[in-house]
Amino acid sequence: MKRLHAILILSAALAVSVPLRAEPAPPSLTLCEAARYLPAGKAPDLQGQWDFLMQVGAAPSPGLLALGHIDGAYAGSLTPYRTNTLAVRRLTLDGGAVNMSVASREGEVRFEGHLIGGPDTMCGKVLYHGGQVVQMVAVRRPTSYVPR
Repeated sequence: MKRLHAILILSAALAVSVPLRAEPAPPSLTLCEAARYLPAGKAPDLQGQWDFLMQVGAAPSPGLLALGHIDGAYAGSLTPYRTNTLAVRRLTLDGGAVNMSVASREGEVRFEGHLIGGPDTMCGKVLYHGGQVVQMVAVRRPTSYVPR
């Protein structure tokens, strides 16, 4: 009886589970060719998960950016798929301008960019502590979350 019970539970769990899948395709830097977006009225809520792509030399560096509200701004994590997760200390939105500070072992890394084409895409440049500058695009993943 216990074995039948365990089989039924496992079968139910497998039936309702989401199938495993590969990481989503990273966004393209060509999205940055769209017009800058300037929100009218209330600022958009940037909370959520964002797929990003940085072009570091000839090597693309895709990953996931996760943002949540804290102290009137946003904080979270930036996880390139090929390296370590980094802490997003602060991300602010001023009109359509986006500024982000990311902690790394070597020092602060900054992102200076804008919302592009709407509230779900941001493009700009990443300023590394050693002076290196690379392009970055981030696109918010669809969600069923409804901001309050």
